[in-house]
Parts: sequence; structure tokens; C-alpha cells
Amino acid sequence: MNIIALNGSARGLRGVTWKLLNRLLKGLEEGGAQTHAIQLKDHVISPCSACLTCMHKTPGLCAINDDMDTIYPYLKDSDILIMATPVYVDNMSAQMKAVMDRCICCLEPFLRIDTADRVRHPFSWNMPGKFFLVSTSGFPETESFAPLIQTYRAQAANFGSYPIGEICIPGSIALQMAPHLLEPRLDMIQHAGKMLSKQGGVDPSLLEEINKPIVTREKYLEIAAQYEAWARKSRGETGR
Repeated sequence: MNIIALNGSARGLRGVTWKLLNRLLKGLEEGGAQTHAIQLKDHVISPCSACLTCMHKTPGLCAINDDMDTIYPYLKDSDILIMATPVYVDNMSAQMKAVMDRCICCLEPFLRIDTADRVRHPFSWNMPGKFFLVSTSGFPETESFAPLIQTYRAQAANFGSYPIGEICIPGSIALQMAPHLLEPRLDMIQHAGKMLSKQGGVDPSLLEEINKPIVTREKYLEIAAQYEAWARKSRGETGR
């Protein structure tokens, strides 16, 4: 099993998103999968220019020459795409969105009725057959992930792929201030990765347990007060 994992966090290796993804990858590797992680923040990826050269002149090939050229081969050769992104303004990060937009070069200009009875484009090359989402949100409520999950599932369907699961951990502001609280959940995520590698999916009951809020909203606000104090100090403020 070949897996490409895209970390769309602007914080790269310093963020909670990478902590989640890294442990998932460790579990996948323990289960025998071949993984390749890409830190999108370290790559120059321009937005799609909607020139449609990839459909009309050079089928399957994007006209923009940048670091996406190093990502396309992994997309073509992988069985699973892991999209790891924090929630930014109710959806995926700009870094991740740019990559997904640039993947329209796999589409043909023709129109067909797909297996879900929708009019869609056929493909000049295939994206990974399965998509998996890893995310975190600064806020403590799980509903913060709803728009992102809806988008991720729609993208998977439009690329002819299947969304096989989501790991979405809320409350990252508190988890950055008290990282020890995240450790037990990381162990569960590593187990999920091993299961995904060996079985091709993760037990829904395990995902449900992983995605439960780690702290209550009251505890979240208590811990997040440390962040607020740091923010006030950095702004030169002395008190509320």
C-alpha cells in the first residue's frame, strides 16, 4: 500500500496538525504501508489559472511549472491520499486548497454520468482511490469541522475517489498550551494508522473515540487563558 500524506498546515512541523499526521503515519508504517509526507508550506504552488490547457491542449498536464510537478507522481502512484489541514476560516488551508485545485488536470473536458448518477468529468489519470482527512481546529466544538468534512468528501467524490475516514481533533489552542493532554489520543491515532494499513480502513467506533473532544469547553477556556495572557504580553498589554 502506497500512501501520500500532504500536511497543509502553514506551521509545518510545529503545528498540532503534524503531530496528528505524524502518529498516523507511524502506525501506517508499522502496518507495512509505504508512506511519503510532504510539507506544503515548503513548496511553491501557484493557484490554478483556469487556462484549461490541461484539458484542451496537453491532456493530463498542468501548464504551470512549479513544485506541483514533484507532487503529481505521488498522487498517480498512491492508493490513499491523506489530507492533513487545520481548519482555516471554516475550511482547509490555502496551501491545501491550491493543491486540490491544481489536480483538475486529471480531468477530461468531456461529460459523463458517474456512478453516483451525477454529471461529472472522466479522467485522463486517476487520483488515489481513497481519501483520508486529518484535521484540528482552534475552537473546542466539533461542529467547527462540518464545512471542511463536507468539502473533503465532495472533492473525493469529484475525483472518483472514496472518503474512508476523518480524524478531527478540536481545541488545538488548549492542546498547544497543555500538550500532555494530547498524548493518549496520539496513541489511539497510531493504532488507527496500523489498522488502516492492514485492513484498508479504520473501525468507525475507534474514529468516534478519537474524535471526542479532549477537554470540556470550560477546561478549554481555563487552559486557553494562558494563551490569552501570552498574547496580551506580546502586544504590550498589562491586564484585561
